[in-house]
Amino acid sequence: MGDLLIRNLDDGLKQQLQDSARRSGRSLSEEAIYLIRQNLMTERSGSAGDWLRSALGEERLTEEEIAAIDALRHEPEREPPRFDE
Repeated sequence: MGDLLIRNLDDGLKQQLQDSARRSGRSLSEEAIYLIRQNLMTERSGSAGDWLRSALGEERLTEEEIAAIDALRHEPEREPPRFDE
């Protein structure tokens, strides 16, 4: 197997990778490999739902987030804004 060295990695991105690795129970290297593999295997031409699932990976919405989305879906349609006034 080969090695990959990533130089000049933004501190914020590295922190996100570390947080993701910690949540998933993987090492930093295992998480990077997992995310690279997921990204390369994901077909970009899929639906928005497919893209969202691939972007979230193993992350899941909380019950509160799901309830908030569901509540918004059931609100009546709003009148679009008017800019000619």
